[in-house]
Amino acid sequence: MAKKYIFLRKIKKSDWPHFLKWWQNKDLIKLTSGIFEPSAKKLKKYFLAMVSSKKDSNFVIETKGGKIIGHLVLIYRNKKRTETSIVIGEKKYWGKGLGTQTMEQAIDIAFNKLGYKEIYLEVRPDNLRAVNLYSNCGFKKIGVRKYPKNEFLPKVLMMLLLKEGHN
Repeated sequence: MAKKYIFLRKIKKSDWPHFLKWWQNKDLIKLTSGIFEPSAKKLKKYFLAMVSSKKDSNFVIETKGGKIIGHLVLIYRNKKRTETSIVIGEKKYWGKGLGTQTMEQAIDIAFNKLGYKEIYLEVRPDNLRAVNLYSNCGFKKIGVRKYPKNEFLPKVLMMLLLKEGHN
């Protein structure tokens, strides 16, 4: 295995400035939900709900040197299944394999620490870098979901990873 350059740690209130910066980056938002929220007050309320969540597992992605570069969440869906999402918010860290290291750690946490059997995700079909990352980590394409009322994200590619030995 390659040398580990990133680590996941639970988010905390002091991480707020990083999230605000990423959530107000229109280029980054286009790769994720596509929904830009200009109100820092609304974003802070959403962030504090993430920090205090008892069901979901929210992490910051931190480099070995202590730089916070992104966010990963494992969203509780049921005892068997979690949904995940990853954002590398610092563009200078894109394309360096750190997303793969992050996802490998998330898979380990989901399957071996939290006891999930399935990890599900939705990704923009045109975000080829993310689709390739998930495919390289073992996720399989299972279909397309349409959100006709979401002008920013009308369709997503659905992908699934099963824990070995579970179908």
